[in-house]
Amino acid sequence: MTSPSGEVPELPPALAARPHDARRGLPIPAVNIHPNPTGDGSHADFTTINTTTSTRLAIERRCSLCGEPMGYWVAFLGGPRAAELMRYADPPGHPDCMTAALSLCPHIALGRHRRARADRPGAGIIPPGSHGDKSDRYLLGITRAYRTRFIPEHGFTVYLPAPFKTVHAYAYGPNGLLRPVANTR
Repeated sequence: MTSPSGEVPELPPALAARPHDARRGLPIPAVNIHPNPTGDGSHADFTTINTTTSTRLAIERRCSLCGEPMGYWVAFLGGPRAAELMRYADPPGHPDCMTAALSLCPHIALGRHRRARADRPGAGIIPPGSHGDKSDRYLLGITRAYRTRFIPEHGFTVYLPAPFKTVHAYAYGPNGLLRPVANTR
């Protein structure tokens, strides 16, 4: 298995134990498993988060990527605006799993990678209030606590972390790959 950057990343054991996508060789995050429309079985869709699953996992304090219980620390991954507002559209996960996502997820790892066009089947939907533009950098914030807030009129959950104890910053280098930035706290 290789990441979009061509490297073979070290995977946290619980993430490595997940089912893998046959085409890409990547572990399938728990929030990317969706029921088939026919009602028989399920399928993986990397472009869309299963909001029912993500909300349940967050309420149960389970990692959105590997599905296993989270310990003392939890991580949130998003752009600078999400960190400024302390309001995330994506659910939390283990710090190690979220760090792995930085190199495994093509949308995050590659600066020029774009989401599927909205008119393509299975392309997912942009959460209400999101602009859909890709950030030029990502922040991985680590905290102890968070709250979930379901917004019924949109059928969407937002995740509200407590103040971060640690923040790791990542930006795209000249080669278009995400890399750590020195201004980490």
